[in-house]
Amino acid sequence: MHTHAHGMEAITRRGGWRGLVIAGALAVSAWAGNPAATGAPAKMPAFTLPDLEGKERKSSEFLGKAVVVDFWATWCETCKETIPKLAELSRKYQGKGLTVLGISVDKGSGEKVKKVAAKMGINYLVLHDKENTMGKAFGFSGIPSVYVFDRKGNLTRALPGFDPEQESQLALAAEKAL
Repeated sequence: MHTHAHGMEAITRRGGWRGLVIAGALAVSAWAGNPAATGAPAKMPAFTLPDLEGKERKSSEFLGKAVVVDFWATWCETCKETIPKLAELSRKYQGKGLTVLGISVDKGSGEKVKKVAAKMGINYLVLHDKENTMGKAFGFSGIPSVYVFDRKGNLTRALPGFDPEQESQLALAAEKAL
């Protein structure tokens, strides 16, 4: 406690509250740009999940490709705003080695997910994680959550609780991952 109080005094003495605000802003921006700070994995976790046709798909299929992983659900309104942006990203970079992968965490049958995916114009692979087995592995507790992995499987950007306003950050991260 003694050190903390001295630290606060030193900050306010040197730069006043402005210094404290700047220090706080730097800490927040470092956290936002640091995937490890979000609890996200450093590498793409291994998984096997069914696609919407029922075929088992493994994470190993995506080795050597840059991958954007989006966790979503049919009932999530923000997810519905995010999907067109991901579809655009898929269209723009698919030929350059980017794979967009949607992972639905809807409970129950994949039929509803399949219908919503078609209605929403999803042009990328959708897997169904009806038991939300990947939440812990990816380190998220809410959706939508978006993760960008480079061709070596390294996490380059984590956007848990992704907001459509972060579209430019996502596009830049996807380009860098290529």
